[in-house]
Amino acid sequence: MATTQRSGTRGKSARTTRHRESPEVRKKLLIEATMRSIAKYGYSGTTIETICSEAQVSRGLINHHFGSKEELITQSYKALRDEWMFQTHGSLRGSYLEPEDKLHAMIRVNFDPAMFKQEYLGIWAGFWSAIGKSPALRTLNRELFDKDRDTYQQIFEEIARKRGKTIDARRAALSIIALIDGFWLEWCLDPKGFTAEEAEAACMGFVAQTFA
Repeated sequence: MATTQRSGTRGKSARTTRHRESPEVRKKLLIEATMRSIAKYGYSGTTIETICSEAQVSRGLINHHFGSKEELITQSYKALRDEWMFQTHGSLRGSYLEPEDKLHAMIRVNFDPAMFKQEYLGIWAGFWSAIGKSPALRTLNRELFDKDRDTYQQIFEEIARKRGKTIDARRAALSIIALIDGFWLEWCLDPKGFTAEEAEAACMGFVAQTFA
């Protein structure tokens, strides 16, 4: 009887705490739960039930804050994308960097242990499998791709001007993005196939060849 009472008290406390959370906090919790579900079950295996289980909430809370599973998925990918842009492009903020240092910083952050890890790559892989089926996700992904391509292209152009070289900066930008994405996808399939250091070195090797 005492155990039941304590359990009931904890449940009441949890409900009270959740009730007092602001709408933005609740939305963030649901978005994080969605990402965990996608990492565990993939996009196709993620349902309202798996999200609710991860967040420990009722499905009514999802409908209240997002209206539908599709909108929650979209907002979750937007949050993931925005965090990615903050981490990668944020590496260029602050003190003055030589263009070579900018490029190295952009490449290095892709293979930083905080990002190049199984659970994080699993979230991306789950969303990538859905982008072709969702116009909303495709739009968000296009914005990210354009931002990455333009940034890499600009840096390649800066290096070329500094070294007096003539290169196809757009093609170089597309190539480095494809190379990084390829390492990410391969590592999702087999994390023992290569190390983050090897992947980073291969990308830097491509850069060296571009300006050879």
